[in-house]
Amino acid sequence: MLNIENLSVSYKSNRNNVHALGPITMKIESGDIIAILGPSGCGKSTFLHVLSGIIKDYAGQAVLNDARLNPKIHNIGFIPQNFGLLPWRSVEKNCLLSLKIKGKPYTEDVKKRVDYIINKLNIAELMDRYPRELSGGQKQRAAIARAFIMNPDLLLMDEPFSALDALTREEAQELFISLWNQYKPTTVFVTHSIEEAIYMGKKIVIMSNTPGTIAEIIENPLFNTENLRQNEEFLKLSSHIRNMIKEGWKHEIKEEN
Repeated sequence: MLNIENLSVSYKSNRNNVHALGPITMKIESGDIIAILGPSGCGKSTFLHVLSGIIKDYAGQAVLNDARLNPKIHNIGFIPQNFGLLPWRSVEKNCLLSLKIKGKPYTEDVKKRVDYIINKLNIAELMDRYPRELSGGQKQRAAIARAFIMNPDLLLMDEPFSALDALTREEAQELFISLWNQYKPTTVFVTHSIEEAIYMGKKIVIMSNTPGTIAEIIENPLFNTENLRQNEEFLKLSSHIRNMIKEGWKHEIKEEN
């Protein structure tokens, strides 16, 4: 379980203190997949950066499996918006980088896991290529492979499919969910797409405007539903989330005026 208590982030800008995020308190059960939605600038990416260990200066705490969240202790996978592939490494070396960093031996069981994930994502023929030689969809699949190969305790994704065209995005989402259903890493991902949040999120967290706090947590009744995008309930839930975000935006404008 990931237990987050009174987590908040502030920083200094031009000698002023800026309260950027929180406080946020929530519990994420092991094996859950959480989608985070909210207005631009509300601190969604900041939240991920705290969980990933990129931001170390914050108040409150995040505890994973009874230990304070720490990338030196936990396996934390992070897929940023630009996929995060190192341009001077081949796809194969990018995919295996997390194992090298963590010093994990390349055992027969690990090899079977690697081979399965690579074949599942249809990138076996890309292993000798470099990121510059890949399409956006291929880069995304390589980034997903790298994240799952490390067998993460926590998987974080920042708008993971936003750079892809509509058809490639849907294909990548389906491949991801198929793989996630098999391994079920605890996952938190940020998105601006309401459709993506409903399609992929077991729970949907709606954040308020800056400083971002939790406005609502929705237990998604449509998670893992077949033909989801044609489901009438999908449209109702999408409309509810859209209205929640719009109301928050209107409230912010009113306060500024």
